[in-house]
Amino acid sequence: MITLKSVSKEIKNKKILNDISLTFEKGKTYLLKGHNGCGKTMLLRLLCDLIHETSGTVEKPDYTYGVMIENPTFIEHETARSNLKFLASIKKEINMKEIENNLQKVNLLDVVDVKVKKYSLGMKQRLAFCQAIMENPHVLLLDEPFNALDDINLSVVVNYLMEVKKNKIIIIAAHGFNYSEVSLFDEIITMNDGSIKEIEKL
Repeated sequence: MITLKSVSKEIKNKKILNDISLTFEKGKTYLLKGHNGCGKTMLLRLLCDLIHETSGTVEKPDYTYGVMIENPTFIEHETARSNLKFLASIKKEINMKEIENNLQKVNLLDVVDVKVKKYSLGMKQRLAFCQAIMENPHVLLLDEPFNALDDINLSVVVNYLMEVKKNKIIIIAAHGFNYSEVSLFDEIITMNDGSIKEIEKL
């Protein structure tokens, strides 16, 4: 469980998160929605310690995180295999066979040895998703994971998340996504100007 109590964040005297109190539980998937600039991405960044609260408290165990935030960046002149092998070498928790298994889950195994610069936007998006999930983290923080996905690959990503959600906390920020078309989410959290405006339990 992750608990935020009256959390605020200021950058250059501007409040970008304002009095956030939320609880995220294992086995549930949460959607953060709201216009661009409403604070969704900053909240994800705070949850994985890329930024820290100015006031309030964040209570959480020693979780591992799979993170897909903002524009995915890869070494474009290298292959998908080389990119993921390099990232996996940091923690040394998975081998190449496990990487390939995850690439297969997102329909990229047949292009694993193609340079990333030749990938379409949707393929890069799935590669970023693969990078987030491949080490089986406790928490998935996904920023706009459905962008540029066609219907087939959207189903692939959603079905994967449905499979693993019982063992994870999954928090997804999405703008303009029709969440009513997928039965993935347990709570819809609407943000505006860095504040929580509404919480809808499904």
